[in-house]
Amino acid sequence: MSRILTALLFLLPLTARAAPADAERIKRGYELSTEIWTGKMKLATDAQIRQELMVKRPDPMAAAEEIWREIAADLKQDWIIPYATFFLEISRNLTRTDANGAAIPAFEKERRQVIEAVSANHVRNPGIAAFAIALVDGGDPQALPFLEKIIKENPDKATQGIAALGASLLLKNLGDDPEVMKKRLTYLRQAIIESADRSVGGRSVADIASDELFLIRYLSKGRTAPALSGTDVGDRVVKLSDFRGRIVILLFWDAKSPETDKVIGLTNQLVEKFNDKPVTVLGVTPEEITRIRELQGTKAIMWNNIYDPSEKLSAEYRISSRPSVFVIDAEGVIQYTGLPGSFVELTVDALLNPAKQAE
Repeated sequence: MSRILTALLFLLPLTARAAPADAERIKRGYELSTEIWTGKMKLATDAQIRQELMVKRPDPMAAAEEIWREIAADLKQDWIIPYATFFLEISRNLTRTDANGAAIPAFEKERRQVIEAVSANHVRNPGIAAFAIALVDGGDPQALPFLEKIIKENPDKATQGIAALGASLLLKNLGDDPEVMKKRLTYLRQAIIESADRSVGGRSVADIASDELFLIRYLSKGRTAPALSGTDVGDRVVKLSDFRGRIVILLFWDAKSPETDKVIGLTNQLVEKFNDKPVTVLGVTPEEITRIRELQGTKAIMWNNIYDPSEKLSAEYRISSRPSVFVIDAEGVIQYTGLPGSFVELTVDALLNPAKQAE
């Protein structure tokens, strides 16, 4: 009996070390297979070959489920940080179908558990910066207080700076209120001072902060909207200046977000509400052109779209995440920037009825 107990005690440390090793295997395996698949797609010129490769695309759902099984029981342990980051990155756009056939976020509960556990146990961890940026990329509602907690509590200045950059990126979704703008600028200054030479997503913090300062200078409320011109899905040239004298709701969007159906629904409602008013809804999207033509043709999408496959227009407007909305008044001046929703509608109502707003 004592020999059996001794053997079991000897095996326990090996079992404890298995989880990090298995998590690394899952993460590295998915990254490597994705890298190989991407390389093959770039080399494939034949449509049939590309179609066959699409079927063989590495499955992020399977990888997310695997990595979750490995980290779920150890969320308080420091070793999970890079794998929790990996989980957030690959699960952010995944959806499942509910009982009514609607698409819903696939790992909403699990993502919340990860964020809560990391916030409670790992805010002072020196390796938390990548996790913070993954939160920003995912647009999680808990991200801003989490980032502000890192800024206050993490002892590493560079990590504080990256968190400050993330906080500034999130704050721009709240619009152009003076207090929000002041906070954004404060965080951008902190990011540049403390983390200018650090890299985030292959770009330096200094470069990203520079883009954000461009947004504040040229693409915030009260600024004249930069010129924008492209080809719509009917191969017609469309310019933003064509709509001078009308209010324009300019929507940068794609179908990668689990919120896409909601965004489409909200935007269609705007089209219907302002149908007889001097208001134009114009989309800019990199989505596949035949798909957009089909959706517009069936009125599933009720607004016209400029096709932006290279994302050139998105880059000119410094779009870091989609959906993103600009409300531009009849004189071409930006009156709102941020996410789709009630603030867009309220802004347009105010522009259409300035006398009523002054009462």
